[in-house]
Amino acid sequence: MRLGTSRPRALPLSGGVLAGLLLAFGGCHAPLPTPELTYRRERAQAVKAALPAAAAAEFKGLRFYPFDPAYRFQAMIEPVDPPEPLEIAASDGSRRPAHRVGRVRLRFPHGEAVLSVFQLDDIRAQHPDHLFLPFRDAGAGTATYGAGRYVDVERLPGGVVSLDFNHAYNPDCAYGISGQCPITPAENTVTFAIEAGEMMPPGH
Repeated sequence: MRLGTSRPRALPLSGGVLAGLLLAFGGCHAPLPTPELTYRRERAQAVKAALPAAAAAEFKGLRFYPFDPAYRFQAMIEPVDPPEPLEIAASDGSRRPAHRVGRVRLRFPHGEAVLSVFQLDDIRAQHPDHLFLPFRDAGAGTATYGAGRYVDVERLPGGVVSLDFNHAYNPDCAYGISGQCPITPAENTVTFAIEAGEMMPPGH
């Protein structure tokens, strides 16, 4: 489960939009693995489906960094026990109740970071196992969206979690879709670039 638009829908794309998506997926780089190509296509379809009709007609696709397996992790989560209650600021000016449930220590290509993992209280009843990691990197506001991006956290046995920053995604509000998009807390700001996942939306 991803926040907002991320649930894929199998919607047809016009030839022009599909060509633009394929350029964003690969460009001059090596061909994408088939699962990654499928993910990016479905993610673009889901964003387009959530847009108002006029905006959907002008949709140019999504921009992604080149796929890089160095941004895929399995790590032990350092649990916060008991989970710490807090409020996360949202794009509409509200504050969303949440809990900090743990932290992960990750070694990225450009540096190391300890990042907090959260659970949003207002979706916990519907999605009791959903954990997410909002983050803001050194490219925020230029190469990546200024308010940060999200990565979903998958629980594995033995206290291990899986994270794939190739699937880092922008909040709905980055595409003009209204909602209560969580804004990345300061503790999850890193001083280096995380060159994986979705880039700044076209036109920003």
